[in-house]
Amino acid sequence: MRRALLAAALAASTLSSGPTAAQDEKRTETIDGLVRIVGAQAGIVLYCRRFYTVDDTVSEGLSRTVRKALDAALGHRKAETAIAEEGQRVAKTIAEVGAEQWCADQRDILNTDGVRVFID
Repeated sequence: MRRALLAAALAASTLSSGPTAAQDEKRTETIDGLVRIVGAQAGIVLYCRRFYTVDDTVSEGLSRTVRKALDAALGHRKAETAIAEEGQRVAKTIAEVGAEQWCADQRDILNTDGVRVFID
């Protein structure tokens, strides 16, 4: 969990980059990634408990840390809008591929990147 939180904090530190085009692109990429993290955690909490055991401490800590970074980077209102849009995208994806498959994919991704959101 510490590595995941450290990664989120390091990603957040790049959000105050200067105004060059490359830095703006990196900032946008970082923000998009952070928004996807929050969306994935929401999907995991809502859909994946039927199939796997979820470590609430890791999931909540990751979401809380990333939300703070997004609030700081975008402002609360814009961050909430971006998160809501990502939540809709995640829900659509889950509806298309099915919750069991989506959860299996998330488990494979997250449990190989050192983040142990799924216990089993």
